[in-house]
Amino acid sequence: MRDDDFHFDPDNEDFWKDEYTESGLEDIDWSQEESYPSRRSSRSSREQTSRQPSRSAQNGEYNRTRSTQSGGSRRPTDQSSRSSSRSRAYDQRSQTRAPSERSGRSYEEQARARSYNSRRRRQKRNIPLIILAVVLAVGMVIAGWQLISILLNYQRDRSAYNDLASNAISALAETEDETGNSQDDTDGEESDDTFVPIVVDWEYLESINTDVIGWLYCPDTVINYPVVQASDNEYYLKRGFNQESNTSGTLFADVSSVMGINMCNFIVYGHNMKDGSMLGTIEGYVDQSYYEEHPIMYYLTPTETYRIDLIAAHIVESTMDNYPGYFDSTADYQAYLNQITSASLFSTNATVSTDYQLITLSTCDYSSSYNDPRFLLHGLLVPIE
Repeated sequence: MRDDDFHFDPDNEDFWKDEYTESGLEDIDWSQEESYPSRRSSRSSREQTSRQPSRSAQNGEYNRTRSTQSGGSRRPTDQSSRSSSRSRAYDQRSQTRAPSERSGRSYEEQARARSYNSRRRRQKRNIPLIILAVVLAVGMVIAGWQLISILLNYQRDRSAYNDLASNAISALAETEDETGNSQDDTDGEESDDTFVPIVVDWEYLESINTDVIGWLYCPDTVINYPVVQASDNEYYLKRGFNQESNTSGTLFADVSSVMGINMCNFIVYGHNMKDGSMLGTIEGYVDQSYYEEHPIMYYLTPTETYRIDLIAAHIVESTMDNYPGYFDSTADYQAYLNQITSASLFSTNATVSTDYQLITLSTCDYSSSYNDPRFLLHGLLVPIE
């Protein structure tokens, strides 16, 4: 058989018989099935052994070629260096992949620790927000409590003065017609210049406070209060008519004011409460329509009764120049009347005469940009016979 007709067939039993006969192994029982794989394995081993040198040579040639092409920068492969590299890589993988073995803790314990640390970090980040929320909550509670306290104080003060008025104002005043018969003007409309809408029980008021000197009343408004006068202008700022603590205070006359003297400006002070109580409603006189609805007030004393013809209103700074107490002459008094009426926020048809004493109602103003502004309402005290 020619060499070019030879075809290697590892599954051909005759091939292996010839091969092993030449090798002195002709006594092998080829009928045994387990011998065949061993023969194939032996053949494969011999072929691999015979091919290894050539492959090593080829690999060496290939490495030399690669080294030449790269300019000699590629280092020759060394078996020991590769082993040490694999050992270092293994050690790194061991350190990275098995932290539980190094720390002595299980993966569950490490997971719990990481979760705990994460929560601690979140809690630390949230501490400023929590503090801010607590401060805001406390501020809202305090502001709410203060608002509730103010509203309760307003309600308490209104109730106290309403009870006082209901006990002090006993009945409507009666007028007499031309026949001498008395008639009760219950609709609040004045029948003539002598009409007096209320009657004050002075004995009842003096039994509570001997500082009482008068009663101020404006129809169809909340102004229905006693007026007191003390030895200074501070005592009744935060005291009620019963001289107990009261945020609304009491209407009080200036310590130097005197009734019954035309040359004296009778000044009455009162708070401008947010609920409109005390003198809070006199700011309505900035409008002409409000004046036309309430052109007069009444001021009653234990000995006299007056109708107040309102003549002017304006906003001023709290200075002594805007609070004249006495006038040196009738001319000075007339000049002041002309000054306040010309600067008034409303116009009036009332007669402005020096024959009547001037009364000034003073309260705080919250709408002006003046330094410590005051709202002043002026009127003339016209006696009712």
